Amino acid sequence: MTSNQPADTDAAPPDTASGKAGTPRRRLIILASVVLALLAGVVAFAVTALSPPAAPAAHGTVRPLTGTGTGTLTLNLTTGAATADFSGHLSPLGAETGYDDLTFTLTGPSTFTYTGTRTFAAANGDKLFSNITGKGTLTRTTATSTETDTITGGTGRFAGASGTYTDTVSSVVVSATSTSQTSRFTAAAHGQIRY
Repeated sequence: MTSNQPADTDAAPPDTASGKAGTPRRRLIILASVVLALLAGVVAFAVTALSPPAAPAAHGTVRPLTGTGTGTLTLNLTTGAATADFSGHLSPLGAETGYDDLTFTLTGPSTFTYTGTRTFAAANGDKLFSNITGKGTLTRTTATSTETDTITGGTGRFAGASGTYTDTVSSVVVSATSTSQTSRFTAAAHGQIRY
């Protein structure tokens, strides 16, 4: 009996162990393509699942933040810890009050740095929070400093607020003991806020 089989160059060699004819190359290519597509989908899913979430989009409108205020600062001369209470007018808060929690460090005979947090309270009770980093110069009775403040959020209309502003501060010592010093200060703020 003669067989009229066309010469198939796409056929794989027969499996000699089982005696079965091989899979045509075309089927192998299709099978490999399906496996690669599935593999690509698994990799894409893994990359998406393991990637950090995207940062939330900034919300609100950028507005100028400007204003002035006055207050009283009490400094512990032993630890460098200080608190301040202040009031003034800050656009866009309007009339405001607030307080700072600060830590001062002497960096030379007439220079210092400080860091801390600030809370502003608007007349309606909405609050605005910021982190403070400043540096300045001092004499026995006066000090001047410049600080960069980063807005970290708030409450009410300032929930999720962000921005930065610069505060220029001048102070005069009004009383001192061996462990503490109280100063009156004035400050002027200029920057931007987004809310």
